[in-house]
Amino acid sequence: MMRAIALGMALTTLCVSATIAEERFRAPGDLIEGTGIGLKVAAVLYPTLRFPLESGPAYANSHAYAPGGFKGNGGDQCDTINYDYPWRDNFCELRRSDLPLCASGGHQGQDIRPATCKADTHWAVAVEDGVIAHVGRFALTLQTPSGTLYRYVHMNMDDLAVAPLDKVTKGDRLGKVSNAWVSEIPIHLHFDIKETVQIGDKTRAVFVPPYSSLMASYRKLTN
Repeated sequence: MMRAIALGMALTTLCVSATIAEERFRAPGDLIEGTGIGLKVAAVLYPTLRFPLESGPAYANSHAYAPGGFKGNGGDQCDTINYDYPWRDNFCELRRSDLPLCASGGHQGQDIRPATCKADTHWAVAVEDGVIAHVGRFALTLQTPSGTLYRYVHMNMDDLAVAPLDKVTKGDRLGKVSNAWVSEIPIHLHFDIKETVQIGDKTRAVFVPPYSSLMASYRKLTN
């Protein structure tokens, strides 16, 4: 419950530190213009998070509204603009309408492109110790002892390194980034976090913004 309360407090403090953005990263909540209302949550909610790709470089940005995406007005998913800094948040990007933390509806995680647009090449890894709680048609879920759910979407689900109920250690290989479920979408990892948080006087399980925590983990990986 203490973690739920702490996260709830962080999510209600929507102020961005002037130092959180740097050359490689746009600020949290800075979505592509016209694609939604972002959450400007500067708090690193998961300071011990390991970056979900085994190695860099990696590029967090929208797969949908960029070249090659289904809302990207054509182009090629391998366009160099998709594989360049700065990163861009896309939690709350307009996709659906039923996310409780997103004023405009939105996208419940962060799209992350690996170093290249080649499928079945780049490893996704465990961000924390835990157990593989679910393996579905297009997603794998890692659950930690505290109950946090980390979901990895669009990996090659036919060639995973883990199975349901496997125990994993932070950094263990899980599978390779692909475009599972929808072959027309660009090669990327959709990464999201579901947590029990306190919102007002209610406690509920919601998707929470991962961007600031991903920035912090990427700095550790690449610095």
